Amino acid sequence: MKKRTFIITIVIIAILIIAIAAGIVVMQQMLNQKKQTNANESNVQNTNIESNINEIENNNTTNTPNENSTPIDENIVSEPITKPTTTENYYYSQLDTYGKSIYNKLQQEKDKLKTGTYVFDFGTSFNTLLHSENGEETLNTAFQSAWNAFSYDQNDLFYIDINKINLIKESRSLGGITTYYISIGPVNSGNYLQNDFQNQETIEKAEKYINNITKQIKEQTKNDTNIQKVKKVHDWLVSVIEYDQSEEEKSNKYNIYGALHDKKAVCEGYARSFKYIMEQIGVPCVLVAGTAQNTTGNTEVHAWDYVQIDENWYAIDVTWDDPIINGDQTLSEDQKYKYFLKGSEEFFKNHTENGTLSENSIKFTYPKLSTNNYNIQ
Repeated sequence: MKKRTFIITIVIIAILIIAIAAGIVVMQQMLNQKKQTNANESNVQNTNIESNINEIENNNTTNTPNENSTPIDENIVSEPITKPTTTENYYYSQLDTYGKSIYNKLQQEKDKLKTGTYVFDFGTSFNTLLHSENGEETLNTAFQSAWNAFSYDQNDLFYIDINKINLIKESRSLGGITTYYISIGPVNSGNYLQNDFQNQETIEKAEKYINNITKQIKEQTKNDTNIQKVKKVHDWLVSVIEYDQSEEEKSNKYNIYGALHDKKAVCEGYARSFKYIMEQIGVPCVLVAGTAQNTTGNTEVHAWDYVQIDENWYAIDVTWDDPIINGDQTLSEDQKYKYFLKGSEEFFKNHTENGTLSENSIKFTYPKLSTNNYNIQ
C-alpha cells in the first residue's frame, strides 16, 4: 500500500513539473511574440517618419500643421533667408562636359586657392580626350572657358592673379602606351596670388572686411523689394567709389576689394562689386563684358551688369552713372540714373555685348534685355 502511494506521489510530482515547464515555455513564447510585435511596430513608425519627411519636402505648400505641434509665434520676427539666385552659376550652365568638370573641381576646392600653391589634380580624367583628334585643343578651350565662367560667376576671387595659374599636362609612357595626367597649378612652381595678398591671413582679413559690408547691406535691405534693393546698392556704390583715373597698374582696381575697401576702381571693379552684392541679397544679376562708346566718341573695353526685375532683364552701368565731376559741380539725378535699368533699345545705342571673354574660350551668351526701360514710379 505504501509502495503504491509512493508511486502515485511520484507521478503527480512529475505531472506538476511537466505542467510548470509547459507553462514556462508558453509564457516565453508569448514574451517573444510581444517583443517581435514591438520591433515590427518600431520599424513601421520609422518608415512612416521618413515618408512624412519626404512628403513635407515635396509638398510643403499643401501640408496641414500637426495638431500636437508647437504653433509658430507670429510676433517673433526671424532673420529672412536669402535664397540663391538663378544666376549664381549662369556662366557654368553654358560649359560643355569637360568645362563643367574643371569648374566643379575649382568650386569644390575653392578654399584651397587661398594657399596660392594648391594643385587641382584631375589625374587621368582627360586621358581619353587627349588621345582623340583635336583633344588637346578641346581641353585648352575647356580650361580657359571654365576659368572664365568661374571668375565671372564667383566675384570674390580678388586675390587670384590669373596670369600665374595654368593648365599642366604630364605624359607617362609604359610599354609603348602613353597616359596623360592633368592638373591646374601655379606657373614655374611659384604661387598664383595677387601681389597684395601673398598669404592666407591677408586674404581672410580682406574677406572679413567685405563680409562685414555685405552683412550690413543685407540687414538694411532685408525688407525691401528687389527694385528697392537694386536702387539702394546702385546709389551707395556711386556715392562711395571714385573712378580710378591713374595710369598706375594696380590690380585691385579691377576687383571688389579695390572698390569696397580702397573705394577706387575702374568699370570692372564697379560691375563686379554690384554683381557680388546683388548675389548676396538675392537679386538675379549677371556680369557683362563688351565695349562702349564714351562721350568723346571713342570705343573702349567696358563692363556692366544685367539684373532681373519682374521676370524681365535690364541693364545697369554703375560706372557711367558715376561720371567724373569737375570742380564744385554735383551729380544731377539725370546723370546718376542715365544708365539705370535700361532696355536694349536705349542701352545698345552705345553699349555692345561681347561673349568672348578671352582668347581660346567659347563665346558665352547673355540674357535677352527687355526692349523698353524699366518704368520707375
